[in-house]
Amino acid sequence: MRPLRMIFRVGVVALIVVSACFLYLQARGGFYPSFAAATFSNLSAPGADGHAAGDLVANTEAGALRGAEVGSAIVFTGIPYGRPPVGGLRWEAPQPPMPWTGVRDATRPGPACAQDPAGLTPFFAPIAKAYGSSFAEPPVQSSEDCLYLNVWVPEWPPKHALPVMVWLHGGSNAVGSGAQSTYNGVSLTARGVVLVTINYRLGVLGFFSHPELTAKSPHHGPQNVTLAGESAGAIDAAMLMTSPLADSLFRRVISESGPAFNPALTLSQAEALGKAVGDLAPGDPHRTPLERLRALPATEVEKLLVQAKAHVAGDTSSFTMDGWVLPQSPRSAFLSGSIQKVDLLIGHNGRELSAFRLAAAARGEGNQKGGVAAGSLKQFSDAARPFFGIWTKPAIALYVGNILVRRAAGVDQAANDIVAACPIGAMAALTDNAGQHVFVYRFDRSIPGKGQGELGAFHSLEIPYVFAALRDPTWQWLPFTPDDAALSNLIQTYWTNFAKSGDPNAQGLPSWPSWSDGKKEFLEIGKNGRISAQRNFPPLFSSLSTADLKKSFKSQ
Repeated sequence: MRPLRMIFRVGVVALIVVSACFLYLQARGGFYPSFAAATFSNLSAPGADGHAAGDLVANTEAGALRGAEVGSAIVFTGIPYGRPPVGGLRWEAPQPPMPWTGVRDATRPGPACAQDPAGLTPFFAPIAKAYGSSFAEPPVQSSEDCLYLNVWVPEWPPKHALPVMVWLHGGSNAVGSGAQSTYNGVSLTARGVVLVTINYRLGVLGFFSHPELTAKSPHHGPQNVTLAGESAGAIDAAMLMTSPLADSLFRRVISESGPAFNPALTLSQAEALGKAVGDLAPGDPHRTPLERLRALPATEVEKLLVQAKAHVAGDTSSFTMDGWVLPQSPRSAFLSGSIQKVDLLIGHNGRELSAFRLAAAARGEGNQKGGVAAGSLKQFSDAARPFFGIWTKPAIALYVGNILVRRAAGVDQAANDIVAACPIGAMAALTDNAGQHVFVYRFDRSIPGKGQGELGAFHSLEIPYVFAALRDPTWQWLPFTPDDAALSNLIQTYWTNFAKSGDPNAQGLPSWPSWSDGKKEFLEIGKNGRISAQRNFPPLFSSLSTADLKKSFKSQ
């Protein structure tokens, strides 16, 4: 009987411990009311009549433009904001566009910047497959002549000045464009803002360092503008918060799933890869490597980059401390408070890494099912230590146990906490410490269906909600429900309220508390789409107080 009694006692103790942990976690998040998005489905979008009085012609410094009515909005597309960066202008700063005479047609977008013709298909196809569907887009038609932007307005001519949201697209700084159909601005502009979506140079043509470029560089109160972006676009927007060149250019930042809290490359590190690329350039040996590279087609430069990376470490999408755009790494700027005085709305999705895990498996890389390898465990521990401090080992043990039980979902949660939640919480704490308003969210909504368990709230899933793009071809393979349409309406209202005033809240909306060093409150968008304020955003065992962050990273 003694063994049975011992087992019973152990079971009782285990039950008490588990119950205590559950109650602690419940209390840690606070007790806040939860709201169904459908409750707020009567939110109206003011000014959504798309009224156009007279000719749709806009005058710019370079010349006149004629736009078009699209739904309830007026849109001007394919507006050049710089000369084509080709030939001698490759890798140069954007030059003012060449003026034109007459009225330029602005009803068709410009080409995407040079990129892999597959575009975003390698990212979306495995996700769609997990839902039992398929995803394919025509090959991307791209060009080096790509410095174009698109402007969406709710009426023309505008009766008064409106807040402006400038959107930086995602795509790992390697693919994508501001003219993707997802970024249709009709719904956002109906809420009283102007939306600008832009193309920017990608890959080796946009993120390239070389000694010749460095040698010739001479560099060795804002309008109501909100800089917004997702993924790489979010990283780029947050990075601009740390650049002195961005002083007074924008008042607010919306950063979706893209923290800018990693160390940056030194200029010499970035130049080493650039020099290796230049040394491989064929052509007249009497010409400099940079001249030979500029004479090559963009696709050939990309091939040279692949060859060079086989021998030289580096990444053309990483930040580079060049002493001009970035005098210090973004992380150092946040830690020292040397950031632009702008308000911040920032957050992440519940399982960001699940989409990348499936994409890697589709390429025959990685471990789709999840698991724990000794090498990856050490890397994870090293990355976690600045955020978890003396609690790193207990945290790692908890993550390993979760991975052993939940497999891929456990891997996703561990990666999400270290790659997204911790750096985003750090940026929130340090921006708040600098005296700015900060609003943090976590988007956990997962779409019911075959792929829900495998993917959860995957990377980029919030985008169709922000742009009311649930029926866009990019997303129509997902089985969205009427509740998702209501949630999209609510999210757009929060986002545009923030763009107007720096505060997403308004009468009649669920309260979204601002971040404070004590409570660390945030808005949770639950798996079922319900909205609720919560507290203690940082993962269990982590410490993201300003004092602890400065101490932890100072010791590195």
